[in-house]
Amino acid sequence: MLPEQWRLGVETRMLVSAGNGAAQLCIFEQWIAPGAGAPTHSHPVEEVLTVREGEAEMWIGRAARRSSPPASR
Repeated sequence: MLPEQWRLGVETRMLVSAGNGAAQLCIFEQWIAPGAGAPTHSHPVEEVLTVREGEAEMWIGRAARRSSPPASR
């Protein structure tokens, strides 16, 4: 499956989702250009972010965190 553009600077390849039968699980890969990313949001479930290359900033509660490989949060 080829990646598709979700928003400017963000390409996503869905691996597991409702589209292929998952009921409560979503696994995907993303390629994000510097300065791009997801808008601030939250989920009622846990989320895992694995940084494989570069650096990512995420918010956990009210604290900003930066991660770079090899790291998962």
